[in-house]
Amino acid sequence: MFSAFIVDDEAMARGNLVDALQQHERWPAPKTFSSGKQLVQAVVAHKPDVVFLDIQMPGEDGMTVARKLLELPDAPLLVFVTAFSEYAVAAFELYAVDYLLKPFSDERLALCIAKLEHTLDHDVAHQRARTAQSAWAQTNPLDRLIIKSTTSVRIIDVAQIHWIAANGNYVDIHHADGKHLLRTSLKQVLSSLPEPDFVQIHRSHIVRFDLIRELKSQDNERSIAVLATDDAVPDGKSYRQGLLALLCG
Repeated sequence: MFSAFIVDDEAMARGNLVDALQQHERWPAPKTFSSGKQLVQAVVAHKPDVVFLDIQMPGEDGMTVARKLLELPDAPLLVFVTAFSEYAVAAFELYAVDYLLKPFSDERLALCIAKLEHTLDHDVAHQRARTAQSAWAQTNPLDRLIIKSTTSVRIIDVAQIHWIAANGNYVDIHHADGKHLLRTSLKQVLSSLPEPDFVQIHRSHIVRFDLIRELKSQDNERSIAVLATDDAVPDGKSYRQGLLALLCG
């Protein structure tokens, strides 16, 4: 018998996964949580075998929570749950035990359960999976973004990104070869980028710091960051003092 924790900020999503897991005889009564903070404390206390971890959550996102879990001495196996396939392509295929793309079928969950049971039943496979997860947790920030569409897979080197703008449930990636749309949040993409290289200057804008050439005032309330690429990106008043401190260094 195996123990599972589920974390998702949506009650319906938690309930659906509980019902689905309980169809498998070795996975009774999974515990559920609505936030990463609750989850980390419970994992320390109860040491579950597996955590099913949603990626898009308010507060700390799933990727941040995952790294905290994998710092624990008896880290659980992780299955990432997401509606955004870009995450899976960029990271999960390489290091996670498995990932589930919402909405997933009973058949897809059964494959995931079979993989987990095989891993947990065999010491060598279990250790290999935990080693891979630990390696992922210690990796450096992304050096490329992978953007899938129905007709192509586009790979964008992070070094070629100029600035990024929020666009509803997507972000616009402005880079050396043009602009592409990625389904993710500005917060999530910022957490994946190398911190010294990118800075948030507005609630909707991130820029590559070394491209900023001028901060030009428009009036008492507004200013724009002029980049070496000649892009003019508005900054936000609440971010301005921090940006000035970085620029004046």
